[in-house]
Amino acid sequence: MIEIFFGNIASIVYKVVAYLFMWYNKIMDIDDFDNADEYAQRMIAEKKLLNPRVDSTFKALFTQPTPESQGALKSFLEAVTEKPITNIQLKTSSAIIEYFGQRDVNYDILCTFDDGQQANIEMQAFKQKYDYGQRAEYHVARVLSTGMKRGFLWQKVSQAYQISVLDFVYDTSCSDIVSRYAMRTKDGRELKGVQNIVFIELPKISKKEADFEKNTALENWAIFLKDADNPTKKELINNLANKEAGLMQAKQSLSTISSDHDMWLTQFRQEIAERDYLSNLYAIEEEKKQAIAKGRLEGLEEGRVEGLEEGRKEGFAKGANRVLSLNNLLISQNRFDDLKRASVDSEYLNTLFKEFNL
Repeated sequence: MIEIFFGNIASIVYKVVAYLFMWYNKIMDIDDFDNADEYAQRMIAEKKLLNPRVDSTFKALFTQPTPESQGALKSFLEAVTEKPITNIQLKTSSAIIEYFGQRDVNYDILCTFDDGQQANIEMQAFKQKYDYGQRAEYHVARVLSTGMKRGFLWQKVSQAYQISVLDFVYDTSCSDIVSRYAMRTKDGRELKGVQNIVFIELPKISKKEADFEKNTALENWAIFLKDADNPTKKELINNLANKEAGLMQAKQSLSTISSDHDMWLTQFRQEIAERDYLSNLYAIEEEKKQAIAKGRLEGLEEGRVEGLEEGRKEGFAKGANRVLSLNNLLISQNRFDDLKRASVDSEYLNTLFKEFNL
């Protein structure tokens, strides 16, 4: 019965997760389509917008050879760095392997800008089993080393940024939407600010949507990335775009790539992969819970049996000691007839126990 109960729970959780994943990402149920091609044709015909939280779309949004895409990237970087940027150059997405066995790194969007500063901009759709903060620290170190060659003067080392847009909550202890990390002493004194990590946690931005006029530029970017493909937030996105030129360019860039058949095919495959990953993840968690619950029940049963056995043994030992004590007292008083009678008469035995307060 326990197995059946937990099996039903796991089935329900699987369906709920699949539904919530579909709802949260504001897309049609991909199971309604026979294949990716049908899905892509339907999305384009209905003028749907691609999901900017999908890696391929996020990258295409900022890397197209169009004024809108380039303007959007400039606006986003200025919002992150909080300073004006004159020029930006996109770099190869793979880090150079410097020695055999070094871990490979593929960047989403790697670029250099004013004074040789560098940034890797990454979209992370969901929480992984590892701590994403460790990955970010490794990435910013690799980004920094990319632009340094033999003979490079230390005083010319430019800032490096690891900019991560997270479609999950990384730090549950803090309500800040944007977190900026740098090397500091324990009392808060910053070193040189060369390595910079910026986390933008999209789920936290909902509370900022109602009064976006008071938001920072980066907070409004977070709203755009979270809601751009949501038909119910169309008015909000239009208002943001009308307020900030960079967001207007981002909206135009997203609209342009959303007419690309291949982009929809890629999103279709990635949505399926991510949905299956999450569903499997929840299924594994349910199996763990089921195993733990079953283990606890078995443990309780085993403990009950062992407890009964231990109790029986303990009770037997106490009873034996009680009888021995009574026998010694009867022998010391030469009451051999009472001793003989007590060995065959349990009621008389209890009477003697009371007599000697045993």
